[in-house]
Amino acid sequence: MTTHPDYWNQLYQEETRPGWDMDRATPLVQELLGLALPLGLRPGCGLVVPGCGYGHDAAELEGQGYAVTGLDFAPLAIHGAMHRYGDRVTWTQGDWFTTKLGPWEAIFDHTCFVAMDPVRRPAYVDACAEHLQPGGFWLAALFHQVKGEGGPPHAIPMAEMRRLAEARFEVLHLAAATESHPRRAGREYLLVARKR
Repeated sequence: MTTHPDYWNQLYQEETRPGWDMDRATPLVQELLGLALPLGLRPGCGLVVPGCGYGHDAAELEGQGYAVTGLDFAPLAIHGAMHRYGDRVTWTQGDWFTTKLGPWEAIFDHTCFVAMDPVRRPAYVDACAEHLQPGGFWLAALFHQVKGEGGPPHAIPMAEMRRLAEARFEVLHLAAATESHPRRAGREYLLVARKR
């Protein structure tokens, strides 16, 4: 069950490199920052990466000067991130829905929202808003199409994502990604939203 850390821990235990891990940061780090900075994201701000996995995106963001917290439900993910990147990032094992850290100025969300059971989506959006300072930014890479059935990951149409986000956020950008990893090309879109 995806709502328990043991589910994710088992995947990290069974697979040297889980299917979602690209062994490097997603190229969407640059694309999302390029979209968000002109919209008001402050360079070098405090930023959290929920569902950080082995920490590639978190480490890339830290290397660009952001004060990054990498958060993951699975202890083995955090252990793997620390092994790969040391203490460059603040690594924290915790549940996105209940962890009382932050608030941060921005969220970088790549594969976390889409890993959640779809029934938890409204609660996930609420959690994002709770973890952000007023006016904070939610940067997200999402799937409009996935391979296989059942998930995770779970696809979500852009119109539904807009409706969900607008409950707590002003949507500033919502459009197809252009810099996806080749394994995900044509299936991802990007959200930049500001907490109301």
